[in-house]
Amino acid sequence: MSTVIIIDAVRIAWPRLKLEEGFRSHPYTDTGGHTTVGYGFNLDAGITMRAAEALLLAQAQEIHEALLQLSWYAALDPVRQSVCLDIAFNAGEGGLLKFPHMIAALARQDWPTASTECRVENPALDASRYAPLRQLLLIGGAQ
Repeated sequence: MSTVIIIDAVRIAWPRLKLEEGFRSHPYTDTGGHTTVGYGFNLDAGITMRAAEALLLAQAQEIHEALLQLSWYAALDPVRQSVCLDIAFNAGEGGLLKFPHMIAALARQDWPTASTECRVENPALDASRYAPLRQLLLIGGAQ
């Protein structure tokens, strides 16, 4: 089967599927008794890695676009932006804003202070997730 045929079939079916399924942002029980969300996505059936990766990418892009509205974030190089995006993905944009000293240091391009301020109280989380983020804040795009 040709990839072009599959792509064309998806492109043609896409608007019809959206219309038929309808969008629901919160889980609901469909007519078959399955927990469903979005455009008829059956949560009970699980998710493939490909679909999960597409969802992760879409979420990361949405967060990045929202953060670009913040002048201090927009002025950062992509590597340092990625650190802030990582924190916002896991803690929400409000969670990122709970790092005011780190943000102030990023705004003035004080990388050592920004790195020092990128810490959390949970020692395991600080060591596993935030230690690499601190290093990225220090070196930025100059890897």
